[in-house]
Amino acid sequence: MSATTSKQRRSNRIATPPPREPTHDEIALCARAIWELEGRPQGRALEHWLQAEATLREGFRSEAEAAAHEPSRRSARNSSRRSQLPAPGL
Repeated sequence: MSATTSKQRRSNRIATPPPREPTHDEIALCARAIWELEGRPQGRALEHWLQAEATLREGFRSEAEAAAHEPSRRSARNSSRRSQLPAPGL
């Protein structure tokens, strides 16, 4: 039985790329949509901005995690080819 080091365990993990940050324009558009959905209330611009920023960051984080767990195109293509081959012995 061999002991693995923490460096070896880290190298075996799937690396999740850092999520991208929303741009100023993306946040502004999202905040405006929130403002309009809430009936265009006055005096809540900062609240809408922060809500939009949090919503977009969560979405980008989810996308990054999903992308990290997706099989690569090559492995997906190879597995689809294997499924088309006849089973051995048939």
